[in-house]
Amino acid sequence: MTILYFILGLGLLIFIHELGHFLVAKFSGIRVERFSLGFGPHLGFKVGETEYCISLLPLGGYVKMSGQEDFGEGEIVPLDDPRAFSSKSLWTRVKVVLAGPVMNLLLPFLLMPLVFMIGRQEPKYLQQVPVVMGVQADSPAAKAALQKGDVILTVNGKTAVNWDTVLREMAKPVGSEIHLQVHRGPETFETSAQLAAMEGGMGGYLGIEPIFFVDVDPIIGGFTPDSPAHLAGMQVNDKVLAVNGVPISDWAQMAEQVNESRGKPITFTVDRSGSSVELKVAPIFNTGLKKYVIGVSKGSNPDLFQRRAYGPLESFRKGVHENFVLFGMTFKVLKDLVTLKASYKELGGPVRIAQISAKAAKQGLGNFLYLLAFLSIQLGVLNLLPIPVLDGGHLLFMAYEAVAGHALSMRKRLLAQQIGMFLLLTLMVMVTVNDIDAVWGFREIFDKVKGWF
Repeated sequence: MTILYFILGLGLLIFIHELGHFLVAKFSGIRVERFSLGFGPHLGFKVGETEYCISLLPLGGYVKMSGQEDFGEGEIVPLDDPRAFSSKSLWTRVKVVLAGPVMNLLLPFLLMPLVFMIGRQEPKYLQQVPVVMGVQADSPAAKAALQKGDVILTVNGKTAVNWDTVLREMAKPVGSEIHLQVHRGPETFETSAQLAAMEGGMGGYLGIEPIFFVDVDPIIGGFTPDSPAHLAGMQVNDKVLAVNGVPISDWAQMAEQVNESRGKPITFTVDRSGSSVELKVAPIFNTGLKKYVIGVSKGSNPDLFQRRAYGPLESFRKGVHENFVLFGMTFKVLKDLVTLKASYKELGGPVRIAQISAKAAKQGLGNFLYLLAFLSIQLGVLNLLPIPVLDGGHLLFMAYEAVAGHALSMRKRLLAQQIGMFLLLTLMVMVTVNDIDAVWGFREIFDKVKGWF
């Protein structure tokens, strides 16, 4: 199902993008020879002069127009063909190229109001006053002297209305400085912390609840690869009652008991469908979190989530505002990447997008549409980057043509596109490798392969 959600979501965004190119080309009198979703071997049908295809590799798409030179030097197009892309005016060609990214950037303004009308599943604590419920040991928050019960008043100068405001402001790269104004008892003081890296995560983290251990029942929701708890027989939906005989009331207390074990086997008493079961588990040290863990994730407690829906006008207002927030986040990430404040390791590739798509779909239509809106913004902005083979690269060539009075030579354009393709493929490989390491872990994969011999 994960792959299905990925293909459906990405397919819709690619279709909208290519539809923009297609419609403007048709309205401009350009002959469109092929409209394809995906690359490689394809199945399709022809209507009039255009072949409509679905291709094997669903990682993109294209609109093939007569006289579109970037499809190769072998095509012969009459110089006086009025319906060739290359024979159209510079402004017409600019409109055709811009249409794809513009469609992606406009789509969220349709989707996001729908998200707020339908309502999306979100943790209740996001709308609550940001009271620190706990601080992870040895975390940036601990080093900044934050304590349980502290109330966060401002984050980087912005009023902390609720946890949602705090978390959005902290969605920054590893190493970013976070400035907090905090209220504790009768005192108000300021402190700063530097976001640290989290293994398998994207971006930095501070180490304050409810980001990690919302005060909930310790119900097991899933396992990491080669989880000690899973190997010991623990199951999804098990509720931890005690650790080494010590009654456990919440997730944070369980995590604390595990870390204090220092890797020594501990006895878990769990409730499994009304029956009490005891399990012996040996925690392992997580180098990213710098603590002992048993490889489990929290179960989803329905009581901690809510679906908030609004009327049409309020949904439109909130949708537009949310889109501008997401635009800002996207440009901030790009800026941090260009200025080397962020690492490519914080980027998500196809594996993580597929994983997040499946999770969003399971949470409901509103969550899935929200993700599509965010990805559509990123796709639109990405395609406008001045990199050959992207739409932004074509616009760069056209800008040169407008200034110089003539187009860049075919040879130079093809060379630039080959370099651009190499850079994009290199980045794709890097983020995919990063995804695989984050989701499954190369060490675990290597250990499994080694065990085959």
